[in-house]
Amino acid sequence: SLHREIIDILYRALCQSKVLDGRLPKTKFFVAYVNALCATGGTLTARDELIQFTKQTHSPLQSTEIKSLWGSIFKGFSAEENEVELLRTLAIMNETSAEGPQVFAHEVITRFYISQQNVDKASEWYNKCKEQDFDSRLELLQRALIDLGMRTSNTNLGKLIVKDITAGTPTKYQWDLIFQWAAGTGKGADEIDRMISVMERANQSLPEAEWRVPDTSTLNKLVKVAVDRKDPYLAERFIALGKSRNIQPNALTLIYQMRYRLVVKDVDGALTVYKHLQAQDLSKNQDVIVVNELIRAMCTSGRQDFESIMNVAADLSDRQAYFEPETVSALSVLHLSRDEVHDVIDLLNTHVYGFDMAGRASVQSTLIDYCLKPSTTTAQAWDTYIILKQVFDDTTREQRESIMNEFFRRQRPDMAVHVFNHMRSHTRQDIIPTIDTYVACLSGIGKLKDEESLEVVHNQLKLDFNIEPNTNLHNALMQAYTLCESPRTALGFWDEIASSREGPNINSIHLAMRACEDAPWGDEKARLIWTKLSRTGIELDQPLWASYAGALVGNGDVKGAIDLLEEAHAQQGLDMDTLIIGSLYNASPGHIKKGIVEAWAKERYPEIWAALEEIGTRSSEQSGLPEFKIDRETGP
Repeated sequence: SLHREIIDILYRALCQSKVLDGRLPKTKFFVAYVNALCATGGTLTARDELIQFTKQTHSPLQSTEIKSLWGSIFKGFSAEENEVELLRTLAIMNETSAEGPQVFAHEVITRFYISQQNVDKASEWYNKCKEQDFDSRLELLQRALIDLGMRTSNTNLGKLIVKDITAGTPTKYQWDLIFQWAAGTGKGADEIDRMISVMERANQSLPEAEWRVPDTSTLNKLVKVAVDRKDPYLAERFIALGKSRNIQPNALTLIYQMRYRLVVKDVDGALTVYKHLQAQDLSKNQDVIVVNELIRAMCTSGRQDFESIMNVAADLSDRQAYFEPETVSALSVLHLSRDEVHDVIDLLNTHVYGFDMAGRASVQSTLIDYCLKPSTTTAQAWDTYIILKQVFDDTTREQRESIMNEFFRRQRPDMAVHVFNHMRSHTRQDIIPTIDTYVACLSGIGKLKDEESLEVVHNQLKLDFNIEPNTNLHNALMQAYTLCESPRTALGFWDEIASSREGPNINSIHLAMRACEDAPWGDEKARLIWTKLSRTGIELDQPLWASYAGALVGNGDVKGAIDLLEEAHAQQGLDMDTLIIGSLYNASPGHIKKGIVEAWAKERYPEIWAALEEIGTRSSEQSGLPEFKIDRETGP
């Protein structure tokens, strides 16, 4: 990796400079070099370097340094999850009679298998550890194995550890492990209480200074087991057990208590515990994670007043404690719902720049989701967008497009075009609009029939040297101008498509016919287009016939359209359907023309007309006249 290359270059440069000065490299440089390699995934290289270095007689390492470096190598292979080299290192150390940390090596290997949740191997290496002079570290290893037994529900492993502990005189720490194991395997508070009494009776054979007395640490370990098992009832029983034995809770006890109350959504209960927590020593900030959880729970519960939430947040802020990204997100949404824009900006400016990429993305995603949420007011959505633009300049093109489309959905094309303009003025190439962005914007403008916005975006397109218009873009312009009641302008884009190298696609034809339907003397243009299409040999399917019929009848030539369809039916085998006859009816201008179509359809195609009547009608947005609920929409 790059880091290891830099480490190697620096070390070689140091060695070379010492040699040039006529001095030998200092061993402290080598120690730092090996440790750095082990910390950056280069443990294999580090081991080879150590073996070579220790063979040299001119620069001997101290015994403690050798042990420390071998220890780093064992930890390095463990961190890299390299089982083969981890075991090989122990073999090399034994074969070369290296002055390595045998005890530490066995512990690292045991912990490696614990991390892999390999119970059999962990037990095997634990037994090897027991054979050595392990001192108090054995207790820590036993705790890790007890935890492994509970995580994997392996009762045999737990029984093995408890048997080893009880074979001698358990220390206070080991008694706590026994209680933890008992709680983790389903023993209730009453049974644990009796076990504590057994421990106390065993004190009779010990000097008073060595008495094993249950304390806050004992209580906390029991409560933690209950919390990990998501058993708030058991946790409360352990708290009650502590009170009955006059064991005073400390900050950690209350933190656990808050945690399990939050698990069961008891926000009020967690808040009560939080108030008691304020009297404890919190200088180590061990409560920060759970207080973050409390703030989020208060924000989402809907039952907590704003002032209470702000009081808890202010406590964290006054202590300059860490606000998690999810907490910043929750508070941001809370402020936004109250139209407190400046508070949101202050909150984000204070915390967001300290987050990693994932944390920033989490907050950004929450704000975007809030902006897109239908229940968010348009004013709040706009405020949220402006905040995103100001604080998250790296908001992607796709995310900005979704916000733009949301403002179109809210029937605010002015806001949508502002979002589009902000993309255009951006300096990053991956954010400025593409053809797809223009198409989406023009489609939104067309649906809302906003002529002013259409003119703005079209003028910007003319000045955008990054865009080379293609058929899709011309289609979007044709559709937008047709919907904005400028069909003659729209047909100009058909001419551009027809003369382009890419040429028209099926959607181009449908959109051109729709423009002809609305344009004065559009039927003449439609006939010209249709004649050219017929010469190309393109398959003229039913949807195309429906669009063509609509274009003819849109200018009032009902008889010509009907005759055309009848001729196609007779000579070309065109199958009439609800789309063709429905389009003919919907495009007919005025009651009289619609009546002619209706009379013809009822006589010639009664089944299709009956199917249309079953589909039902609605009032046309343009004329207010009835039209069938058929889908004539065509996208770019």
